[in-house]
Amino acid sequence: MTEETTDSQEPFFAFDDEQDVQDGRARRSIAWKPTAVGLLGLLLGLVLAVSAALAWDDSRRLAGYADRSWVISGQYQDLTNDLQTKTWNPIYRGVLPADEAVTEQPFDSGLADPRVPEAGEEIVFRGTQTGSGEDDFHQEADALLAVEDGTLQVVETAEAGEFGDGVTAGTIAWQRVQAALLLLAGLAAAGGGVWFARRLYRREH
Repeated sequence: MTEETTDSQEPFFAFDDEQDVQDGRARRSIAWKPTAVGLLGLLLGLVLAVSAALAWDDSRRLAGYADRSWVISGQYQDLTNDLQTKTWNPIYRGVLPADEAVTEQPFDSGLADPRVPEAGEEIVFRGTQTGSGEDDFHQEADALLAVEDGTLQVVETAEAGEFGDGVTAGTIAWQRVQAALLLLAGLAAAGGGVWFARRLYRREH
């Protein structure tokens, strides 16, 4: 082979190398689509799993008050210093249940000395939330009342409607069913995302 022939072939091989590089770049760019699908599925699965864990934790926390507590509504009144930190607690006004069982022990409002109340009595009480100002608290709230250490107390306050009509064994069971469903949905989302990403990758390659 002459020198002239060799020189004429060099551009041809150079073109092939350049084409291979371009094809490789194209394949790598296409792979982003299944990668994005897989990551989206995993992210959605993680969000659902965290929601399931929070729902299960709520059910575990409230299980001790099932069928031995009351729920009342409260209207925001003012702020008061938190007893343990340098933040604030809300003060709410509400009405005790018309249940004679609430009169069988003193009521601790968190604002004054405990005393035996009357059924259906209007009360003011300390909320359990903490914050730095009025905007951090709900204007309307639900308060969960339960007997602890022989005293009727506000064990938790939350957004209005949070406790429904009350905490019962049935509501705890339903919360746990919801937690299980969220977990299953999270696993399905993660698994489905990975499966679809692999299928998409095989189709494009």
